[in-house]
Amino acid sequence: MMILRSRLACCSIALLVFGPAHAHVSLERPEAARGKSYKAVIKIPHGCEGQATHTVRVEIPEGFIGVKPMPKPGWTIKTQRGAYAQSYGYYHGPLGEGVKAIEWSGGNLPDDYYDEFVASGFIAREIADTALYFKVVQLCATGEERWVDIPGEGVDAHDLKAPAAVLKIAAADEADDHHHHKHAEAAEIGSAMIATLAIEGAWTRATPEGAKVGAGYLTIRNSGSAADALIGVETSVSASGEVHDMSASDDGVMRMRRLADGLEIPAGGSVELKPGGTHLMLVGLKERLVEGQTIAVKLTFKSGASGEVVLPVRGLGASSGDDDHSHHKH
Repeated sequence: MMILRSRLACCSIALLVFGPAHAHVSLERPEAARGKSYKAVIKIPHGCEGQATHTVRVEIPEGFIGVKPMPKPGWTIKTQRGAYAQSYGYYHGPLGEGVKAIEWSGGNLPDDYYDEFVASGFIAREIADTALYFKVVQLCATGEERWVDIPGEGVDAHDLKAPAAVLKIAAADEADDHHHHKHAEAAEIGSAMIATLAIEGAWTRATPEGAKVGAGYLTIRNSGSAADALIGVETSVSASGEVHDMSASDDGVMRMRRLADGLEIPAGGSVELKPGGTHLMLVGLKERLVEGQTIAVKLTFKSGASGEVVLPVRGLGASSGDDDHSHHKH
């Protein structure tokens, strides 16, 4: 019995001595979904071999976009900006660059304490990875801790000596989006992901009584390696749908024409459909479009991809989708 107690005591002491030294950098929320905002709370568990930490550097993983660090009393923040590997869909249009690294310096985090360093951003819908890795470096007076190891070919995560903080990526909207389509998934009202095409900021305008046509506006961003084209527009509220363009003729008069061959979306590029320019035309309205309602529009592309996007109906005189921020169910 005494031997057992002695061994238990030794084990307890070993845990106290070696446990904190082997604790690694981690994220408070270890899982997030594509197409959602995410607050990365990075937990620093200890110093460098007993020394206090005075600088924390974090490498932002590709796919975590629109990042902004949180100020920290007693620490100075520096950010490094750069181009992303591709353009990503974001709230107000495509985003091709942003914060790639953050440094908090000039502080003092004793080895006996832990602290949190925070950055807010957005998990891009387009990422294919099932995990994102935040590489973290702690600098102390005469040493450093480099939490930069990631799993690789034949290397298991449990075998890493200094693992980077890992964020598991859940399937896009798997927790709260129940409207799945064979070729697309609606992310929210006004946006959708159709294959490699991100539909964003979609909306329509209310129509007066007796109107026979309506219009739809949105941005389409192509993250694929090949150009595509919008060739089909369908909705239950009109007899047909088309893609139209507004342009000035030689006499300065604005004229509208149907794009018979569709609207091209270049590889890695985007197009904006807006009032006074290219837009969706809903021909032969079967009912009046009423402010506060929504309509579902099916978009078909030359590549064969197709899917629905839900357009909120803004006011009769609305000039943009931001004129009314309220979302209503149809």
